[in-house]
Amino acid sequence: MSTQGQQTEKQYDPNDQTLKFVKGKDEITGDDDPNTLRAEMSCGHAVDPNSLTAWCRSLLDQGQYKFFCPAAVKDGTTSKCGAEWSYQEVRKLAVLSCEEQLYFEETVAQLAAAEYCEYKSVGFKGRLLNSNIQ
Repeated sequence: MSTQGQQTEKQYDPNDQTLKFVKGKDEITGDDDPNTLRAEMSCGHAVDPNSLTAWCRSLLDQGQYKFFCPAAVKDGTTSKCGAEWSYQEVRKLAVLSCEEQLYFEETVAQLAAAEYCEYKSVGFKGRLLNSNIQ
């Protein structure tokens, strides 16, 4: 569990057969500690739950509610992978705590609503008449 200003290191359960574990470096931070268990995202890049949580939280803090892979593409350019990860994938591979899930889900909902719904203040220059009121 994490609280503001205090975080606990997350780890994958090595017995979780729903994850594909890889030996590559973390594609978000570049960490290549061989003792850190990493999982493969749907785009094929390796992450650990701590770097994935931090990356996705930083996207939310920047007002982005879609999660994209920041890994560099190995094609000799500065291109990024850019694959979009579903929230379900992020939630599972980031090993989000209940508190983190609540924060992520509320923030995603607020940011998506702000983009898809128009919040406008309607101003009237005259009277608003309701035919049902006498």
